[in-house]
Amino acid sequence: MMLLLTALGIVCLPFVSTKVTDQSLQICPIQAHQCPAPTALASENVFLDAIKQLEDAIRANLTESPYNGTTFSLGMFSTSDDGLVYEFHHTDPGVANSHKGTTKADADSIYRLASITKILTLYLWLIKDGDRRWNDPITDFIPQLAASDDTEQDYITPDWSEITINDMAMYLAGISRDYGLNDVALTDYVTSLMPKLTSKTSVNNPANGINISASDDPKCGYLTAKEVYQKCDPKQYLQGVKTLAASFPSGYTPLYSNQDYALIGLALENLTGATLDDLFNSSLVQPLGLRETTFKQPSKITKNSVIPNGDEQVSQWNNDFGPINAAAGAFSTTNDLAAIGKSILNSTLVPKATTRRWFSVTSHLESLDQSVGRGWEIYRQKVGGHTVDLFTKAGYWGDYTSVLFLIPSYNFGFSLLTASVNETGKVKDKLSNVLTNMFLPVLEECAKNQARRNFAGHYTSSTSNTTVRIEVDEWPALKVTEYIVNDIDFMATVFGQFDASNGVDMRLVPNHLYKGKNVGFTGVYQALAPPTPTAQFYGKCPSWLDVDDFTYASVPLGHMVFEVDDDGRAERLELKAVRERLDRTRENASKLCISQRVFMDQIAMF
Repeated sequence: MMLLLTALGIVCLPFVSTKVTDQSLQICPIQAHQCPAPTALASENVFLDAIKQLEDAIRANLTESPYNGTTFSLGMFSTSDDGLVYEFHHTDPGVANSHKGTTKADADSIYRLASITKILTLYLWLIKDGDRRWNDPITDFIPQLAASDDTEQDYITPDWSEITINDMAMYLAGISRDYGLNDVALTDYVTSLMPKLTSKTSVNNPANGINISASDDPKCGYLTAKEVYQKCDPKQYLQGVKTLAASFPSGYTPLYSNQDYALIGLALENLTGATLDDLFNSSLVQPLGLRETTFKQPSKITKNSVIPNGDEQVSQWNNDFGPINAAAGAFSTTNDLAAIGKSILNSTLVPKATTRRWFSVTSHLESLDQSVGRGWEIYRQKVGGHTVDLFTKAGYWGDYTSVLFLIPSYNFGFSLLTASVNETGKVKDKLSNVLTNMFLPVLEECAKNQARRNFAGHYTSSTSNTTVRIEVDEWPALKVTEYIVNDIDFMATVFGQFDASNGVDMRLVPNHLYKGKNVGFTGVYQALAPPTPTAQFYGKCPSWLDVDDFTYASVPLGHMVFEVDDDGRAERLELKAVRERLDRTRENASKLCISQRVFMDQIAMF
């Protein structure tokens, strides 16, 4: 079924009238947050309208596949709001009629997270030891790997001495995805899904030229034919990992791997002398007050457990992964994931500098809008004329699929936890796309609306002819339209040094250098230019080359700090370079009703 969502939100906003920009000219923003992240989203009409449209659309389709066959919990959160800013839960018949666990999903329902665990494992490392050792080789932490000898094999094994913790965190270790799990030398769950093998083509068959001893087969790390996970103990696991063939040399190309994170987990245990369970409880669960989050299978099924058809074996609820728990073992809830997500965005448990490094792209995929980070699956979307990075992590095991989105540009995130017997993953995939398409423009509009209210206006000095005028227009960031210091027009003189036959554009972007009631911005100035021809790729976005190019007594001319009141509204502006403080004038801003399209036309939702 295809549902077409069309909505045109009409809102009246305080607006400082500006000249309409010539659409034949353009700017190229730097890669940064363009406005301060929006706060108090529940007070923003455009956000509330989007929520209503979303919920109406979901409810209208709950009787259709895949929604009618999936139990799911959606939770949105913002660092400026307590709890969740929105939640929606649906219970399918398989859970509603279950004789074990919950029969009605809510924000405290426990789902298997699967690979979202990778983010939690990295988070634990950052909490306990930071990222200063991440360029050390894995053999410093797991010396057993140093004893590997590929001369014992007739294939190339990883060079563990050159693989670092950072390589593994970035999926750049070059080691294969799993040990044991999809090995077709075993007559197990994987081979049972394939067409029946004849004696001539069966594995380990000398008559077919596959004369490999069964002693070389994985001893653990796989699902049996009865879908029981045969976990490894740490010794077995390390012995098995040493026999794996290398896929690529380290640092070459991103390669998704559960092995990376299992080894990071073992390394962290060796580094700290504590088990991951203990580290998880003392460093994450207790500080954040998490109620239903565990690093591995919970010790018992509770009234909050989501178990389709009440079958913990077939749903694979009860699988304990051993060392692979560090890659895929965790269980959690919508409420707890919101607390974890907000703590990451807020740098609650680690220094802000550590968080900034964590929220960075480390390599790219073939698709230009997809990148990889340390644990993150990063999607890049154009919103309001600039690029927004979506830091995500998805997980899948058995009947459970999940995804966590963190969007630092807006201090916003959401989680989507699902369980389904026959529709595994479909709701997660569909709703993730819908939520992104609907709410990125909404969050951008909320940020710009608040920036307009809080910072736009005319700032003047009572002692000199110094004046700055700031507007918020259709392009990213705050626009400086007037910058005069003691009768000198900086826009025409200093910044006019650019080849600016079409004019100079100056924008202010948040610099995150100040605290409390001081909000700092950095200036980005560039010459307005016509669109770059498609064939011209070199040098098409040079704005980052000239940030803070002009200074006065060592301080950038674009370095400005707003002094705000308790509501976040600017009262004064300090020009750091010329050491002047300007007052915001109380002009009567005209009210302009803006017809703002807040949702994509024809969102393919179902």
